[in-house]
Amino acid sequence: MAAVDTETPTSESPADCDRSVDPRTVAVWRWSTLAAFAPAAAVLTVVAAALSLERLPAAPLVWVVWLLVLTAAAVAAWRYPPARYRHLGYRVDGTGITIRQGVVWRTQSSLPKVRIQHTDVSQGPLQRRYGVATLKLYTAGSRFTRTELPGLEHSEAVALRDRLQRQGHGDAV
Repeated sequence: MAAVDTETPTSESPADCDRSVDPRTVAVWRWSTLAAFAPAAAVLTVVAAALSLERLPAAPLVWVVWLLVLTAAAVAAWRYPPARYRHLGYRVDGTGITIRQGVVWRTQSSLPKVRIQHTDVSQGPLQRRYGVATLKLYTAGSRFTRTELPGLEHSEAVALRDRLQRQGHGDAV
């Protein structure tokens, strides 16, 4: 009598399920948002201070604008990065990688591994500080020749880059 295989194959391996990026990337996005507002806040501070020293009637209005810019920066830095984090994820399977993202305008990009020409892992100063990186995927023959997956833990980004390169066939990767 032949042995019967009673083990049922699973439909998904752990690598095939939807994954989130590293939560430390929220802090990177918060600092980046505050840095983006810094020039406007600095200019408004100088203008408001100069107008106040000259006792010009526009000074209170500039201080109100300055306060609004600081409030907008604080709200944008506090509220948007967690929302962006919740809506950013990816899936790697036998055919390639799928990236979903977008808070207001949501997109889902699927890149077959045979179309990925090369990959890069990059880190800015804030990303290095928090140990996260951005995986950049370059393809040919489409409107979107570069797709980015930000917020991966650095070693995970390198491992994913290597996995996608190993999965390539021929000269596609």
